[in-house]
Amino acid sequence: MTIAEKETIGCPACKVEQDVDVYQTINAMENPELVSKLMAGEINVFKCAGCGHVAQIHTPLLFNDHRMDLKIQFYPEHLLVENPGYVFKDYLRMLKEMEKFRQEYGLFMPDSNKPGNQLVVFSMKEMVSQIRFRTGLFEMAKSGLED
Repeated sequence: MTIAEKETIGCPACKVEQDVDVYQTINAMENPELVSKLMAGEINVFKCAGCGHVAQIHTPLLFNDHRMDLKIQFYPEHLLVENPGYVFKDYLRMLKEMEKFRQEYGLFMPDSNKPGNQLVVFSMKEMVSQIRFRTGLFEMAKSGLED
């Protein structure tokens, strides 16, 4: 499931406030248009309507593509440096939720939902690179070109 919340953010340059969609989770199968926006660097980005200033919104983001059994968790690197306890606790919370899900759905659960099968990255650029790489591998395997 894709999860986004409207947040009111003040422009760091001119202080004008505006509402912005801030994504916490993107489900590629439900919202393929968001995958295109993610790949173009347009997810969790503030674009000021007043002065045109553009800034990345540094917040965790989970990417799911069950078609490829792919789950990537992004944490902004500054969180790992400034508040590592938050990152560790949030990751362990996610693993607990997946274990609960696994117990409920068992064999029907994609491998990416099994504890330890998630990639964790600390830059959006790396998230995008991983999606490109793994999509390419998936498409190659699907077309039988892996040999």
